[in-house]
Amino acid sequence: MIYLFNFEVTNCGGILFSYIKGKLVHKSSTFVEIESNGVGYQMIASLNTISAIGDVGSEVKIFTLLLLREENFVMYGFASLEEKEIFKELINVSGIGSKIALAILSYLTVEEFLDCVLKEKIMTLTRLPGIGRKTAERIILEFREKVKKFTSVGKGKQMIYAENLFEEGVTALTVLGYPESKARLAIAEAFKEIGKESSLEDLIRTALKLLNR
Repeated sequence: MIYLFNFEVTNCGGILFSYIKGKLVHKSSTFVEIESNGVGYQMIASLNTISAIGDVGSEVKIFTLLLLREENFVMYGFASLEEKEIFKELINVSGIGSKIALAILSYLTVEEFLDCVLKEKIMTLTRLPGIGRKTAERIILEFREKVKKFTSVGKGKQMIYAENLFEEGVTALTVLGYPESKARLAIAEAFKEIGKESSLEDLIRTALKLLNR
C-alpha cells in the first residue's frame, strides 16, 4: 500500500504533515498512534476524534497539525478538516490555548460548536472546562463571521466551499423572514443532507423542511 503525504509550511518555519494515512496501532483517552511506512506517529486528539477515527488495526486517514510548544514540537490529530480548522482558529483566540481548544472539541462536535456560535449559546460554552463568560463571548464574537468557512461539502484532499450557493440560500431564507443565524445553520445542515451538487431550489426546500421540523 502507498501512503500519501501532503506538506505545508507553517508561519514558524516548520514543516507540517497535512494528513497521514496508515494503520491505527493504538489509541487512548488523549492520543492516537498511526503507523505509516514503518514510522509511528503519535498525535494528541480530542475525544470526538478518538471515538470517530476507527478501531485499532484499521487503515485510517487523520488530519494533522504540528505546533511548537515550549521548544518541543507537538502533533495534533483530527478526524475531519473542519475540526482541524476550528482548532487552529480557537488557539488564536485570546485566553484559549491548545488544551482548552481540545477540551471544547472533546465536549462538543463540530456541528454542536457551530450551533453554539450561531445561536450565541454562551451558557453552553461556559459549562466547558476553562471557559468563563468573557471567553465564551469572545469565542462567539470571533467565530460569528467565520462560520460559513466551515460549511464544507464533498470529499477530497481539501475542503470544498460552496460559498456562493451558501450565501444565496441564506439570503433567500432571510427574505422569507427567518433570522440570519437560523438561516445559516439550516443551509449548512441542508448541504450535509443533499450534497454539493444540489441546486439552489433543492437547497432551500431542504432547509425549509429542517426549519419546520
